[in-house]
Amino acid sequence: MSATPNASSRRPVVVKIGGAAGVDLENVCSDVVELVRQGERVVVVNGGSEAGERLLGSLGLARPEATTANGNVVRLTYAPTLRALTMAWVGEVNKAVVLALLAKGVTALGLCGADGRVLTARRRPPLKLQDSGGRMRIDREHLAGEVSSVNSALLGTLLDGGYVPVVCPPAVTEDGVLVNVDADHVASSIAAALGAKALIILSNVPGLLADPKDPASLVRSSDDVEGCMPLAGGRMRYKLEAVRRALQGGVPTAYVSASRVARPVFRALEEAGGTKFTLRDGGTADAGA
Repeated sequence: MSATPNASSRRPVVVKIGGAAGVDLENVCSDVVELVRQGERVVVVNGGSEAGERLLGSLGLARPEATTANGNVVRLTYAPTLRALTMAWVGEVNKAVVLALLAKGVTALGLCGADGRVLTARRRPPLKLQDSGGRMRIDREHLAGEVSSVNSALLGTLLDGGYVPVVCPPAVTEDGVLVNVDADHVASSIAAALGAKALIILSNVPGLLADPKDPASLVRSSDDVEGCMPLAGGRMRYKLEAVRRALQGGVPTAYVSASRVARPVFRALEEAGGTKFTLRDGGTADAGA
């Protein structure tokens, strides 16, 4: 990677740090610092699932599960739980990333979606849910959303000023309501909005596995995200959905890789680990999702 700015190098790299237990924050931040010193523009997105669940538990709160009318099981977020999750995502994890980067000599600036309206979201409509007796009810109180726009001008100004923006949920609606949004989708939305050269999603798994129980079954690369969906379960499906959105949005390459390895960001970029996703030449990702 060249330290001399040119049309290509001005396109940022977006690095998403997973929030699950076992993610190696120091490893990831060391790579972010090295990228910056090589002249790259970097945006970091942090999750916070483990910290959020830990705080909810300490406060005696929970995110209840419910079954929708079509049989899907969803976790519900209400105002008290979102306040606690915001404390964990923004107050704990986001600031831990900022402090780790500052300690390594990089000027980082933490933002949640509401700050400068960096992430505007559409609130999801009321849910039709089944209770334990099979009766239907309408839930209008849940606070979940989908990112609808990114304040790319603000992020661009920060990048131009030499900052590394560190962005996390929640997002904010047009009428000023905080809503829970998926951090992987935050990363893909930012990558598409900024015309990123690459999206790197790091987590506590090595990448997409053909057999989730066998780390040796790693899928090294694919130009067919839709075709890989049957292999993805649990949180991996969210990551592949995020990859698909990024590729649809014009990001040429996306990676899903492990954080608990040496040089995790460069390991992904150099295709020494993880799963690399691209689009087929002249093709598009399935626009149906």
